[in-house]
This record gives sequence, C-alpha cells and structure tokens, in this order.
Amino acid sequence: MNSRSKYAWAYIMIAPTLIGTLVFWGSPAIYSLYLGFMKSENFGLINHWVGLDNYHKLFRDEEFWRNLRNTLYYVVLVVPLTLVFSTFFAVLMNTRIKGASVYRVIFFLPQVTMPAAVALVWIVLFAQDFGLLNYFLGTHIAWISDPRFAMYALVLVGVWGGIGFNMLLILAGLQNIPRTLYEAGELEGAVGFRKFRHITLPLLTPTLFFTTVILMIGATQIFDSIYLIIGKTNVALPSVRSLVYAYYQNAFVYYDQNYGAVMVNILLLINLILTGFQFMLQKKWVFYE
Repeated sequence: MNSRSKYAWAYIMIAPTLIGTLVFWGSPAIYSLYLGFMKSENFGLINHWVGLDNYHKLFRDEEFWRNLRNTLYYVVLVVPLTLVFSTFFAVLMNTRIKGASVYRVIFFLPQVTMPAAVALVWIVLFAQDFGLLNYFLGTHIAWISDPRFAMYALVLVGVWGGIGFNMLLILAGLQNIPRTLYEAGELEGAVGFRKFRHITLPLLTPTLFFTTVILMIGATQIFDSIYLIIGKTNVALPSVRSLVYAYYQNAFVYYDQNYGAVMVNILLLINLILTGFQFMLQKKWVFYE
C-alpha cells in the first residue's frame, strides 16, 4: 500500500468524527456569531442587521459582569483543586495496591451517572435541617440557598465530579513514564517525594497541561449543577449564575436569542484567550522528552 492510499484510509476513518464536529459544533458556533449582529423576529424567521447594538447592551448590563465574575471565580476554585486531587489519586492508582481496578471504577462512576440523580443526592447532602454534611460538621448552614455558601457547594460538586475522568488522563500519563528513569533515579538517591518531584512531575507536565486546558474550558461552561441543584427560584441564584446559565435564561426563557448569542460569543472569546495564554506559558513549565 502506497503512502497516498494510507492517507486516503486515514481520512476515511476520521471522516465521521470530522463531519460530526463540523455539523454539531462548527455550524452552531458560526450561526451564533451571525445572531450576535442581528435582531430576530418570528422565532428567528426574520432577522434584521443591528451591528454591535447587542454587544453595547451586554457591556452596559451589570448582571453580565456579575455573571462573568461568578464564572471566573468558579474556574479559579475548581481547576486547581480538581487538578491536585486528580493527580494525587492517579499517583495512588499507579502504585501496586490490591483492588486498584475497582478503585478506578469507583472514581469514574460520577462520569457515567445521570446528572439528575447526582443532583438529587447532593441536594440531600446539602440540606440544612437533615443533610449529612451539616450532621458531620455540626453546623446548620443552608449550603445551597445562602448566597455566602452556594458557590462553595457548587465547587465541591464540580471537584467531586471532575476527579474521575481527569484522574484517568493523568494515570495514562504516569504509565507512559519509563521505569528505567525511576531505576536511574534510585541509584542517584531519589526516593519518596524526591522521586515524584524530580522525575514524575516534570515528565507528567505535558499531561497536566492538556488536563488543565480541558478542565478550564469545561469549568467556564458550568450549567447543569446550577440548574439542577440551585434551581431557578433560589435566592442564591444571582451569586452563582454563570454565563452559560444566563445564556439559557435569555435564549430559552426570555426568547431573546440575539442577546443570548452575544453571551456565548464572549465566552468563546474568553476561552480562546485563556487557552492561548496557557499555550504561551507552557514553554516555562512543560517539559517534553
């Protein structure tokens, strides 16, 4: 088989994924950019060009800036905590412990559990009068209805839900580190934490970089926890409402698709900036073999 045939088969194999990405991700993104410059009527059947009017309205909206702060605050809390705990448990799973495969399944369960069922369990745990969290802490805190604590409740749910998947990514990176490097390090006196600090961590940085990018993009799109756990009538909603939740409200509750579109367009721009910033910084801390 010549090289041209190999490339042809490669393109054929990736065609379903590529087509699906273009249809279900690319085209909605382009249409969202289009709607941001329009004023729609009759459920989008009639569109009038208004230029940057929707963006001017957005930047003058104090609620938008509050939602942006909530989103970034959630990202700042969730991403480092999830990364640290995922790395910690991945290192444990990489050791020779009995029942490691069972533990991996347990940690991954949140990824395959229905969000509604997960939310119901957390609502019971966070309940002020009969919740297990208050019972074990000896407190009487309204975790999901008090604006002072609602964000921290969402952060706890986000970290718990994100550990499993990211732990597997980091575990795959750990298993790709050659054992010969550890043997050489032991000869040089690298044992215990020194082995992790000088061998494991530097060689794991490419995986950590990828995990951080994925984590940050996912954290900026928080929606289901707010919708299912906090709820639309909760007094704490303004203190945790994210840009994606605000998009849902404007586009599907208030039927203002254009205003909702500019929100997700700004969120897309934020993600591009954050991702580009991470790629710039990777030269300072990511080590490739």
